[in-house]
Amino acid sequence: MKVLLVEPPVSPYDVPSILGMPPPLHLEYIAGALAGHHDVQIIDLRIDSDIDAELSAFQPEMVGCSCVAANSHLAKKVLSQAKAFNPEIFTVLGGHHPSLMPRDCNDDNVDAVVIGEGEKTIVELLAECDNNGNLSSIKGIAYRDKDGNFKINPSRELMDLNDLPTPARNLTRKYREKGQYYRASWRPIDCIISSRGCPFKCKFCGLWKIYQGKYRYRDPKLIADELETINDTYISFLDDNTLDNTTYAFQLAEIIEQRQLSKKFELYGRADTIVRHPELVEKWRDVGMELLLVGLESCDGNAIKEMNKHTTLEMNKKAIEICRANGVELAAYLIVDPNFDHDDFKRLTEYVSQNNLTHPVFTILSPFPGTDLYDAVKHKLTSDSFELLDFFHTVLPTNLPLEEFYEEFLNLYRNAYPTKNFIKAVFQRKAVLSPRMITKNYIFRKRMQALKSHHDLI
Repeated sequence: MKVLLVEPPVSPYDVPSILGMPPPLHLEYIAGALAGHHDVQIIDLRIDSDIDAELSAFQPEMVGCSCVAANSHLAKKVLSQAKAFNPEIFTVLGGHHPSLMPRDCNDDNVDAVVIGEGEKTIVELLAECDNNGNLSSIKGIAYRDKDGNFKINPSRELMDLNDLPTPARNLTRKYREKGQYYRASWRPIDCIISSRGCPFKCKFCGLWKIYQGKYRYRDPKLIADELETINDTYISFLDDNTLDNTTYAFQLAEIIEQRQLSKKFELYGRADTIVRHPELVEKWRDVGMELLLVGLESCDGNAIKEMNKHTTLEMNKKAIEICRANGVELAAYLIVDPNFDHDDFKRLTEYVSQNNLTHPVFTILSPFPGTDLYDAVKHKLTSDSFELLDFFHTVLPTNLPLEEFYEEFLNLYRNAYPTKNFIKAVFQRKAVLSPRMITKNYIFRKRMQALKSHHDLI
């Protein structure tokens, strides 16, 4: 069967894609699972723009799309275009949002919804499609039966990650060769996973629900084997929590060192793990970790407790110190609550300054459908649309007038990343002044200034 996998286009309201655009590893895994049995292509509509030309040239029999809440409307539009091109095309929707809220994907243009991990599900789904089979037997999907009733099948057992297929990176070669996947100054960038899931159950996160509250990891040798096939220097680990199993994390670092893999890594970790095992930070620094992404979440201890994070302000401060002592830049993720007043914004600005956080990432509290947070606040949502659920817009009422709230939010970035610091970094050869960098910075600031106006367009 001819299968077209589609990464949907970027929302016109999106901010994060200005800062980085990783390769669609999730689609490459799905393509890898189908390799050898089906003719598969990948189109990335964040870069390409003409889905109709691809449909006409490839003539797919199945079109699959992955999405989160904020671009779910765009993914559905892609599938509607596929149906308009040929009503006989079988359409599939998967990803974060469909897994947490499959009923939102009950759409005339969606033939099946993949819930949770898709590598095994997609193989079974295509086999049934080839044989005009009964979709009721496939675990981990939702679909409409012959009477039009939306059915959600039993969930699929989580797979052994050592059985993951090899990602079909060759299908995105045309984008990779042009350096179109990046994160800030890291270009080109590639991605890998060492684990899935997280043993913690943060109120605002839905990933632990998708992976049934379990944490699984791959054989370190398999990861090293995969890294040896990747030519790019910059590697992002797309795990929920790379360092949680510290014994495993040490083994992985040891194998990377033994294989003499000359890479630069960014990883996700937790403050409590860093504090309990500072030697782990040192070890990963020695094998190439330059950036450690950590959810500090707040400068208010009570707020951290409310999030069910199981960390403290004291842990966060110690984690910052450990990373700094080891020469590892800490990307500190900090949540902005819509209830913030001017004093709250001031305290957060002071917290960043006092702790000398050089890479803070401020995100607005976003109640993603399917999370515990969403269930607690859904009656307060200011819109039924999910288009602004992207960490940079609020869908909850604000304490401040909306315009003032967004101005304060923008000021967090202005204060954390003043122009003088960038100029200093250029002279220290820690940053590059290029037309591309100037353009990205300009677009970011313009998009941030327009956040409030987006509410009027939804």
